[in-house]
Amino acid sequence: LVFLAIRGIGKAKPFLQAMRRDEQTPEVVVLVLLANFQRKVPSRAALAPTGAHLVEKALELHRTFNFAQFLQGENTPRHIGILKEIIHLEGQEVLRFYLLSLVGVMCGLRGEESVQGSLFLNQLNGEMVLAGVRVLQNLQTASPCGLYWAFLAERAAALQLDFNSLEQLAFVRLACLARATRSDTAPLQKEWLKLSVADRKTLIQRFVADGISTLAFAFAFLPAYFANAKRNPAVGMYRALLVLVELIDTLQRDGYAEKIGARMLPVNLQELADFTGTVESPSAFMVVHVHSTLARQRGELDFVISARHKQDAAQTNWSDDPTNELRALMRRVERRVDCVNQQLERVPEVRKVSSSDG
Repeated sequence: LVFLAIRGIGKAKPFLQAMRRDEQTPEVVVLVLLANFQRKVPSRAALAPTGAHLVEKALELHRTFNFAQFLQGENTPRHIGILKEIIHLEGQEVLRFYLLSLVGVMCGLRGEESVQGSLFLNQLNGEMVLAGVRVLQNLQTASPCGLYWAFLAERAAALQLDFNSLEQLAFVRLACLARATRSDTAPLQKEWLKLSVADRKTLIQRFVADGISTLAFAFAFLPAYFANAKRNPAVGMYRALLVLVELIDTLQRDGYAEKIGARMLPVNLQELADFTGTVESPSAFMVVHVHSTLARQRGELDFVISARHKQDAAQTNWSDDPTNELRALMRRVERRVDCVNQQLERVPEVRKVSSSDG
């Protein structure tokens, strides 16, 4: 109860606004208060040393590992690996308290709308939360990749989706990112199949990357991006997926991860998610990556859209410089050519194997 009560203090806007942009989370606010202004948190003083230690460790874990992002497929196996490393040092008791606190936090979502029960933790969301908790109970015995895909396997079963090939694994993760229900999966599959083979391959490679042995992009606000895309008739899921492919292509071509020297590259898409919800012109949306930059901020990249293009987004009949449209088209053609070349390169290998078998 003390954990849930003092975590709520961290949501106060004056406290959040006093923090650096990358530290504006309830957990960071409360940890700062506990370290420097303990009189502002009298509940903490009522706890025994053991209880106070558990509360502080749980806050640190919530700061490190975002459980809501885990449930939505927003983070990567690398995030679970970081959590696993911390629990290895802190012990099983901290893990148990952390998992219990997760349930409490989930119960409080949408609490400002009603205090009559939990609006968020209905049967559908409750099953998802419990599946996530069950998986994390095996944190000390299973690998990060095993835990990550075990949870997505449970989500696949709940959504009645196949979970065998790499493409199926990637699609299940997309379904989680798009906050899909069973009734949403068929329309989502239709949009997915509209993509070219080359574009699907790009998404598959990134959606199944673990951030441990293979390079992964951790896109913050990707679920919000897809949610706004679905609500905005000028965008839709198909265009949203195409623009995401363009962003991934830019990250790979320009070697951003190599510059930072990491297997996992956090990319903040909050500005893109907001733009996606308000843009009026499909044409303006489709070239948003051309009118944007990737700014490095404390180990992550921020997707920043030019002020001029944000203004243009309000125009229904907007048209871009033909050069920009041509450049975007050429990049899509290049991806398709690369995909075809890779498939053709495998043909001699297949023939060689076939002839040796004969």
